[in-house]
Amino acid sequence: MPKDTSLPLKYWQAVIELPSSSGKRRRKFVRNKNKATVVAELKRLQKDLADIGDMPTASQTLESWIRFWFAHIHSKKIAPKTIASYRTSIEQYIVPAVGKTRLDKLTPQHVRKVEEAIRDKGLGGSTAQQAHAVLRLALRDAVREGRVSRNVATLVDQPKKKKVELPRLDVNGGIRVLEAVAHERLGSRVATALLAGARQGEVLGIELDRVTDELDLSWQLKRFSWSHGCNPSKPWEPHCGAKRGAECPERHLNAPEDREYRHLTGGLWLSRPKSESGWRIIPLVDPLRSIIERRVEAARLEPNPHGLLWTSEPKRAPGGVELDGSPIDPSTDNAYWHDVLNRAGVQDAQLRTARNTTVDLLYAAGVDEMTIIDIVGHSTVAMARHYRSRQNRDVLRDALQRAYLPLTRPDRTIEAKDEGEAA
Repeated sequence: MPKDTSLPLKYWQAVIELPSSSGKRRRKFVRNKNKATVVAELKRLQKDLADIGDMPTASQTLESWIRFWFAHIHSKKIAPKTIASYRTSIEQYIVPAVGKTRLDKLTPQHVRKVEEAIRDKGLGGSTAQQAHAVLRLALRDAVREGRVSRNVATLVDQPKKKKVELPRLDVNGGIRVLEAVAHERLGSRVATALLAGARQGEVLGIELDRVTDELDLSWQLKRFSWSHGCNPSKPWEPHCGAKRGAECPERHLNAPEDREYRHLTGGLWLSRPKSESGWRIIPLVDPLRSIIERRVEAARLEPNPHGLLWTSEPKRAPGGVELDGSPIDPSTDNAYWHDVLNRAGVQDAQLRTARNTTVDLLYAAGVDEMTIIDIVGHSTVAMARHYRSRQNRDVLRDALQRAYLPLTRPDRTIEAKDEGEAA
């Protein structure tokens, strides 16, 4: 028997009047077959309206909001490398898992679904933590703009990740590495990592005019990803047909306007630290001073279009092998570091752990903790570094001299004798 459709279905409906900015009437409707459901939803919306002051008449999906939010709101606040990693979280994990869900229908279970999707792909806690952080930030701003009434991501605990104890060089291992690279063209680069506690980008970004009796670490060499510029309103839907932003005819660096960047070549840039308080100046004392001075002399005789202290190793050219003065790519630098550790016969360790070796040297020399923090540039005393006086620099210089004392013994050979020979 065919269904009788002549009688309309019975729905309960409520209407909320919303503020109007253009003179047009704005209303939000709530409809349901169950009267109690409509009443409960009406009370919730009335409370949200009183708290927030406004709300959208129709809810958009999470996919629509998070892409708009990232392109036009959040990406203007974060560094280029962070932009690339956040975009991965959005496009590969969040949108595929829960992107079709309406913002006002999101629940804590949807947040957990994102983590489950990441774990199902065999990925770890770090990936899940970042996706959770991105979703939490996107929903935070959705609440601020009145698009939703609550941030459900805050109701779910941050995913856990395994604690990994990275292997690192002890003091003796660090000395063996220094001895292994003593006569190599880039040996001074390794020495700076171990003796100054400088980060990879800080070392690779040092320019000749920032080397005096101190190392000025106010710029860092970074590899950034280019962004598409062919569809500004929807950068996630490029028009040009190129898969990579670097191939887009209208490519640009998506970066905060209050940060300084200088393009060198390809995807390599010099970038300022987040704030002036992050700029570090390390006093040069022997043996590092002599090592750096020899490298400066060699660098001035080499092709050096960017004025960098360290440049790439010789490359194959039509006439043979020659230096071109290009910056050292961070991936190439990492490969060199691991090769050095292997040749020195010490345990393999990540390049970033060289800073730990510096700290061990300083502790072994009896340097106080506050001075150690100041030398290696930990953020816990960033504001103190910003107001550092000349007298404090003398304290740093004395601390480094004490730390390097075991390295200046006659039976230790860690200084590069003639870098020009290796080139």
